[in-house]
Amino acid sequence: MSGRRFNVNIMSAIASRGALYFTVYTQKFTAFLDRLARHAGRKAHVIADRHPLHRSKAVRTWLAANTEPELHLCSTTAPNSTPTSR
Repeated sequence: MSGRRFNVNIMSAIASRGALYFTVYTQKFTAFLDRLARHAGRKAHVIADRHPLHRSKAVRTWLAANTEPELHLCSTTAPNSTPTSR
C-alpha cells in the first residue's frame, strides 16, 4: 500500500416498502440521484444531512430540472437523524 488517502462516499436510500438502495461511489451526488430516479420506479424522497455537497449549486440545478426524487435536508441540530445513519 502506498499510504495515500482517498475518498469513498456511501449513499443509501430506504423505500417505503423496505427496499434498500445503496452505492459506494467516487462520483458526484447527482449521479446517485440519477440512478435512484431511474431505478426507484415511483416517487422517492431522499433524506440527507446539510453537508455542503447536498446544498451545492450543481445539486440545486439538478433538482430544478428533475421532479423525482425529492430531496429533504435534515436539521443541523440533529445530524444523525437520517434513517440510514442510525
